[in-house]
Amino acid sequence: MIKTVLGLGTATMDIVLQCAGLPKADGFEVIKKEQLYSGGSCANMLVTLAKLGVNARQIAKIGDDSLGKTFREDLIKDGVDDSLLMTVPDGETMHTFVIVAENGDHTIFTNMGDCIMNLGAEEITPAMLDGVDLFYTDIFPARPAIALAELCAARNIPVVFCLQCPVDFMNQIGVSNEEITAMLALSDLFLSGREGYYSLTNVADYEEAMRILYEKYPMEMGVICTAGDRGALWLSKDEKIVAKPYEIVPVDTTGAGDCFTGGLIYSYFVRGQPKQQAMDFAAAAAAIKCTQSGPRIQADARMVHEFMAR
Repeated sequence: MIKTVLGLGTATMDIVLQCAGLPKADGFEVIKKEQLYSGGSCANMLVTLAKLGVNARQIAKIGDDSLGKTFREDLIKDGVDDSLLMTVPDGETMHTFVIVAENGDHTIFTNMGDCIMNLGAEEITPAMLDGVDLFYTDIFPARPAIALAELCAARNIPVVFCLQCPVDFMNQIGVSNEEITAMLALSDLFLSGREGYYSLTNVADYEEAMRILYEKYPMEMGVICTAGDRGALWLSKDEKIVAKPYEIVPVDTTGAGDCFTGGLIYSYFVRGQPKQQAMDFAAAAAAIKCTQSGPRIQADARMVHEFMAR
């Protein structure tokens, strides 16, 4: 039974700017509200698990700046174990500027800082996996994630890999195609969005792209695509599972994919639910997040089940 999930990946502070619509090139828009939230795809996913009652722990590097201090405080407040969160003296914490339109659409600008990508593989130890039942990563950064995944293989700990950003963005921040390939080969389950699959295969149809990737990397549990208003798709050797999107009025879609992944890990790995039920639960968690401001869900398992029963 899965009780404790370890995540290695993004630890970010989000400066969220709310406006009527996303401005076009050379355009203008009035900021109606400006807020600071703790975020980061990996952290958001772990917070989702913690809200659902799962032991969650994060490995990442942050700075000792005000953003890093707030990130740690919020992570603890949200129920995630921070014992492996490393603080870099005089470091700059990764942070983003998120522009959110009234319809929930958003655009993200990222300042990587000088901490998150400087976690080295040599800093990874086998003891980090003590008591861990599942390892999750968004490969921010890649080398320590690969090192941990290799240790997981020796201990039969399942590895879940989410490519949150397209390959060209990952290349920009120092993650090579070879490292992405190595991580794919070590994974038991892979998740990404439509842009992620396109960036990996150069195939526009995401279902076809998923099949191509799965044939190349036949992961034990298959591949999943989160496709926004088209729901989500899980392909494995003998199955095709579709989760339809819930009808909502979106407020902020930031972090929806992270909440989906957390909901899936909870329902499928922790609760042992069948794939269809797990996908539906995950889609409901993502939908709830879209009705809330900020990148992290404010709901527990009971609230998700009540939402599904509407």
